Amino acid sequence: MFLPILSYGQSDTEKTELVLNSRWDVQHAGCDDNGTYFFISRLAETNHLFLWQPEVSVLQQVRICCKKAEKAVWTKTGALIVACDGKMFQLEEKHIKQLIPDRDVVAFDPLLNHNGNLLLFRGQRPNQQEMSLFTYDFIYDNLNQLEGTERYEHASWSPSDELIVSSSVENDKHVLKLLHWYDKPFDTIRSDTLDLMQAVWSESDFRLFAMASGKKQHYLIAMRKDGSNADIIWQSDQPFKILNFQAEQRKILALQEMEDKRNQLITITIDRYFY
Repeated sequence: MFLPILSYGQSDTEKTELVLNSRWDVQHAGCDDNGTYFFISRLAETNHLFLWQPEVSVLQQVRICCKKAEKAVWTKTGALIVACDGKMFQLEEKHIKQLIPDRDVVAFDPLLNHNGNLLLFRGQRPNQQEMSLFTYDFIYDNLNQLEGTERYEHASWSPSDELIVSSSVENDKHVLKLLHWYDKPFDTIRSDTLDLMQAVWSESDFRLFAMASGKKQHYLIAMRKDGSNADIIWQSDQPFKILNFQAEQRKILALQEMEDKRNQLITITIDRYFY
């Protein structure tokens, strides 16, 4: 599906708020239901993991058993799953354990579904040339490689946990791929003029928020999952990356690259819903 001509409604649909300035050079972040952030900051030329409670101004560095943290995700119990050095660890209070240590696969970019039973990640076995998407089922101890997802990145679970949107490259253009978590990709959203770099789901399985790049501008776009009814709801001169959509707060958590090439952490408020 090709993305149609876009309408632009920035004046009444966006508001940004600074969470952490570029001094921290945030590489990844997330916020739980209690308002506690984790964020991975590139300090002293390596990545450090922090917990931050803005309401009480408490900042805590989290020590992990590897060189540097790369990505992380909250669990339903308030623990953190952290990827580093091609491995995944679960951190809960003072306990650290490695996940799927007996499976011969390197793992990056963990993403837990809303039910908390399936972990999605980019992985690669020793005999494979390309990385692809895998799921790990905590209940049944089942590791599954998703067919046809080689070189897929920036995956996102839909609210029902039924669908996944991910990004890929076709004919030198970034496109969005849709798939069921248990099956191969079934649809593609592409644009003639924009690179669709990544997307996250809105409050339903029917709409997406996508980050798209043009020649000089970068856009946050709301669209249906078939690419229709597309609206530009925010634009930036600087590249940015969507981390997640916080449905109850109606905010998108994002990283925005500044002129010094360091990232600041921001939220973008969605002032109206898109149907």
